[in-house]
Amino acid sequence: MPTVYVTQEVAIANYRPAERYGDVVFLCASEVSGSLSSIHNVKLVNNIRERFRHFNPSEDYIAPSGSPIIACIVMALAREKGSAFNFLKWNNRDHTYTPIRIDLEGDRDVI
Repeated sequence: MPTVYVTQEVAIANYRPAERYGDVVFLCASEVSGSLSSIHNVKLVNNIRERFRHFNPSEDYIAPSGSPIIACIVMALAREKGSAFNFLKWNNRDHTYTPIRIDLEGDRDVI
């Protein structure tokens, strides 16, 4: 069964609809620190890396949630494992997820 990696758990969000696509794993719940030499940020990235280590880009999903910076960290780690990814795009109107696949190595001549 695929895994759905939620980039950041937000307390007010309902992630039950994501369970339709696989087992849900929350990569973090805290926010990045604005301090330049933050030990928190080092620990945060290491914890995300550990929870994300079994990510399989051909089967699993990334569900962006919360901080865009956290989502960028997750994508940087995902890029180490491939170039095409499955995402779950949240629809606020219908309260559902739409699965999409994005290939970062797609045809570069297309504008």
